[in-house]
Amino acid sequence: MPVTDVFDFLRAHPLLRGVPDSELQIVARLIEPVSISDGEPLLVEGDASTDCYFIHTGSVQVSSRNLVGNTLLLAELGPGSLVGEMGLLQNERRSASVTAIHDVIALRLERQSFALLAKVSPLFHESLLYTVRIRMLHRKLRKATIWSVIPDAELRGLAEVITTRKVAKGETILEMGTRADQFFMVSSGRFEARRKGRKKSLLLEGDFFGEELLLAEVPSEYTLTALEDSELMVLGKEEFLSILGCYAPIQKQFFEIIRIRHPHALPKLANELRTEQQLAVDTAASFVPKARERWMDSLLWLGGGFLLLSLLALFLNNHVLHVVTLLAGGLVGPVTFVAYMRDHQLLGIKQTQVSLLFAASGIFAVPVAFLLERVWFMNNAVSTIDYSQLGAPLAISLIEEGAKLVICFLFARPKRMPFLMDALVFGAAAGMGFAAIESMLYGWSHLEQASSLGMLSMLWIRALLSPFGHGAWTAIAAAGVWLIVSALRPRAQRSDKPAWKVFGAALLVLIVITLHALWDFQFGSSIVTVGVMAAIGCMDVVLLFILIRAGRKEELHSFTTMNPYVQEQLRHHVPEDTAAGELYCGSCGSASPRSARYCARCGHALRV
Repeated sequence: MPVTDVFDFLRAHPLLRGVPDSELQIVARLIEPVSISDGEPLLVEGDASTDCYFIHTGSVQVSSRNLVGNTLLLAELGPGSLVGEMGLLQNERRSASVTAIHDVIALRLERQSFALLAKVSPLFHESLLYTVRIRMLHRKLRKATIWSVIPDAELRGLAEVITTRKVAKGETILEMGTRADQFFMVSSGRFEARRKGRKKSLLLEGDFFGEELLLAEVPSEYTLTALEDSELMVLGKEEFLSILGCYAPIQKQFFEIIRIRHPHALPKLANELRTEQQLAVDTAASFVPKARERWMDSLLWLGGGFLLLSLLALFLNNHVLHVVTLLAGGLVGPVTFVAYMRDHQLLGIKQTQVSLLFAASGIFAVPVAFLLERVWFMNNAVSTIDYSQLGAPLAISLIEEGAKLVICFLFARPKRMPFLMDALVFGAAAGMGFAAIESMLYGWSHLEQASSLGMLSMLWIRALLSPFGHGAWTAIAAAGVWLIVSALRPRAQRSDKPAWKVFGAALLVLIVITLHALWDFQFGSSIVTVGVMAAIGCMDVVLLFILIRAGRKEELHSFTTMNPYVQEQLRHHVPEDTAAGELYCGSCGSASPRSARYCARCGHALRV
């Protein structure tokens, strides 16, 4: 491209009006025309900022990655647009990628040429500073995807009314018990929320706070302090409420945030929540994603290992090998079933929490149940347990299910179970921890009688039947207790609380106790016993299926409310991290699908 054409382009550019022709001629000679084919990158996010470009002909898409690594479209720019100037002005690496749409001719300005224009043209420099500020705020708002459903043009308007606030290390933003009329978003840095002297949460880039102060008009329940020099984006109350009034998905997001973080404020939003919950019915009834199948890995590894150990134990008749086989046989069924239940969670619980409860149930619930059973039957002057009388199995059922549920809700309190699926998984873990130790104890009694074949037969039978016994019963019973607690919460936390729901939840617990008692009852005929056990197993499966489906719908509603789907209109896909797996919340440790942006358990921003 001739220098004269470049000079004419610069002279006609609105940002360069008033720049002397002599200076423009110098810059025109320093500028290098560059041709970029359709789909090729002009700038790459993360690269060093050494130059910027005027778009002479053609168009480009500007994109950036959000906190979870997904590519977002920031803008489509045409002839006359300037790209790459943010990195030069702020002396930082590229904050976005720029890709050609069709064939593009761009005019490249190195840092020296750019500095010369900024020096000789105050208008150019001031205009760039304002443009860069708006672009920077727009990019941060796009990355803070709580605003993802707002059309791009309107989001740019929001960027113009947002103010930024520099915060020094140690500065307190909110005091507990005070009120505020602003909504805050963390642009950079770290903030700590403390309640009554105890750390409540850590807020990083993408997190926000102050929503309950504006929506429910309640005083702050925490003190918020900067842990380092940080920056906030601040939105006034009027603008905040106006956005919620215009965009129903965002309003639903913030109602869900209130439900998660500030349940005490829900009664003040009862009318709005009833409307929102009515709209949520269709969402909850929508497609439920397929469950993961990682439990099959546990089954193959543990089951295969147990099979190999069983064969070796039979042929080698080694005591140490018998003990190892006993441990593996006791764990194969319970571990696989708990893994199966966890795979059905859309919003996964920490593995350490589940493992701790599994172990605690085996360590504490089994001996407690054993002692209570001995005391019960001794007080009733019974020397041996007669399973042909329904009273004995019923007493055992009450004691064992009670012991497992107590351990379950001691180690995983209802406050840690926001979803029905949490109760099902924790209940399954408590039940299967109990079953694992019980199986090992039964196996050990056979081993003491020098019957390795008897031990192996018993372990294989219990491994196959355990999912239809303790694991299923305690999962269903825990769900019943959770539903009762949920039904007794303040009215604004759910659509209604009819008495029949409380009765139905209590009925689940009674059904479990009855099924457990019938499972242990001796009918006198092996055919009848097998038939009853088969019927109980079918009932377990049906009840679990119904509860799992209801629990997954509930999780899906919360997840989709916190993470509404937005289709990015990218002309050219920018390569990104497509690693499989889940996103783990840095605040509560929960696992979320890769499509998530905010944790549906605590409301904090997710990050790769």
